[in-house]
Amino acid sequence: MNKKLRFVFFLAGLCCFWMVSCTPKVPHEAEIVILSYNDLHGDFENLPKLSALVRETRAMHKNVIVASAGDRFTGNPYNDYHEKSQFPIIDLENHIGVDIAVIGNHEFDFGVELLNERLKEAKSIAISANIKLEGSGLVGIKPYHIFKKHGIKVAFLGLTEVDSLTGKPSTLLERVADIEFFDPIKTAVNYRFLRKKSHVFVALTHIGLREDLILADSMPELDLIIGGHSHTLLKEPEIQNGVLITHAGSRARHVGKTTILLKKGVVSQITNEMIDLATWEGAVDSVIVEKIKNYENNPFLKEPFVTLQYEIPNHKQLGHMVADAALVLPGVDFSVVNCSSIRTDRLNAGPITYADILRVYPFNNYLVIAALKPSEIRKLIEMEFTDKRNCLMLPAGFEYVAQRTPGDNIKVVKMTYPNGRKLDENKIYHVAVNNYLFTKYLLPEHLATLNVDMSVLDNIVNFLRNNPNMDYRNVPTRAKFN
Repeated sequence: MNKKLRFVFFLAGLCCFWMVSCTPKVPHEAEIVILSYNDLHGDFENLPKLSALVRETRAMHKNVIVASAGDRFTGNPYNDYHEKSQFPIIDLENHIGVDIAVIGNHEFDFGVELLNERLKEAKSIAISANIKLEGSGLVGIKPYHIFKKHGIKVAFLGLTEVDSLTGKPSTLLERVADIEFFDPIKTAVNYRFLRKKSHVFVALTHIGLREDLILADSMPELDLIIGGHSHTLLKEPEIQNGVLITHAGSRARHVGKTTILLKKGVVSQITNEMIDLATWEGAVDSVIVEKIKNYENNPFLKEPFVTLQYEIPNHKQLGHMVADAALVLPGVDFSVVNCSSIRTDRLNAGPITYADILRVYPFNNYLVIAALKPSEIRKLIEMEFTDKRNCLMLPAGFEYVAQRTPGDNIKVVKMTYPNGRKLDENKIYHVAVNNYLFTKYLLPEHLATLNVDMSVLDNIVNFLRNNPNMDYRNVPTRAKFN
C-alpha cells in the first residue's frame, strides 16, 4: 500500500473516531420532564407562578422542556390592545423560558403579518405540520422539531385545528384566506418516520381532546400527546391505544408535568400529574409581576365608561346582553350570538371599563346583517352547536327550543316570538351576526342591503351606555332543550 493511500485511510479512521467520540452516547438511564399548558389566551394572572414553577423544575431536573399547546393569543385586552398587539405574552413567555409552541387557531386572529412579527420575537420554536407553509406568507414555523437532551432525542410534531366545514382554523376566514390547511390526523400519519428518528415521540396538538383520541388510535407510534383547543382539564391523563394524553384546561390555571423515564434509549415509564397553580405553594417570579404591572398600565382600557346598576350574573345572560345590543340596530329583526364567543362568566355592578367588556367579548369582530328565512336560522343554530358541542346559540328577538339528536347534534323543534307567536316560515328576516359566523356558515346571497360599520365591541359599549339600568339577573333563557 503506497504512502498516499495509507494517509487517506488514516484520515478516514481519524474522522470516524472523532465522530464517535463527539456524538453523545445514549445513557443507560435518562429522564425527560415536560411542563405543558394550553389555551393561555393572553391571560397574565397565573404567569408569575408558572415562571417560578419552571425555574424550580429546572433546578431539580436536568432535562426539562416547556411546551405550549396553542392559542397563546386573544382574550386579554392588555395583551391584545397593547401598542404592539400580542407582544406582552411573547415577552413574558420568553422570560419564563417556553421552548416550543404549536400554532393554535387564535394565533391567526390579528393576521399573518402580525403573527410573523411575534414569531420572530419569540425564543420558543413554533411548529405545525398541517399548514402548507410554501406560499403562505408565514415565516418561522416548522412541521416538527427534535430536541437533543444529553444523548436523548425528543421529537415534537405540531398539529393545528382545522374546521371540517371551512377547511380553515376557527378564526376570521379573511385572516387565513390565502393559506392552505390539511386534515391534522391524515397529516400526522405521514410523520411516522419520527419514531425511528427519536427516543421519545410527542404530538403537540391544538385539535381538541376528541381528535386527540382519534390521533392516538391512528398513531400508536406516539408516546405522548399534549393537547389543547377544547379547554379540557384532565386531572388524570387519558391512555388511548397505549398513548398518554394530557390537557391542562386553559389560562395556565393548571400545568401538566409529564415525566418520561428511559432505559438504554427506550421509554420505560411515562407518568403525568396536573399541578393546580392556585394551590401550588411555590413562590412567584417578581420580574414577571413587574412586567405585568407595566403592561396593565393602560389608561384607556382602565377608564370607566358607564356604571351598571345590576350585575350580569352568568355566561348565558352575558350572551343575551350581547345579542340585545345588536337587536337595537336600525332594521334588525333578530340577532344571534355564538355562546363560545362569550369568554367570562359575569359582569359586576358598578363602574365598567373597556377592559371589562373585552374580557366578555375579546374578538376583533364586526357586525353583519344577514337576510334569512326561519329554516336558515335553524340551520345556523344547529351547525354552530354541532361545531362547538357545548352550548346553544343565544338569540334576541325570538326564542327557540332544541332537541338533542344522535352524534351530539341538535334539532331546533320550535321557534317563536317572545309572545309565543310562531315565525312566518316564508318571511325573510334581517338577522345581525358577527362576521365570524357569517363567513363560516352563510353564503354571500344572504347578505342584506343593510350595512353596519361597527365592531361588536363598540356596539356593546354603546348599548350599555344607553341602558345602564338593564337587569339580567332573572331573565329566562331564550334557548333551551325540551
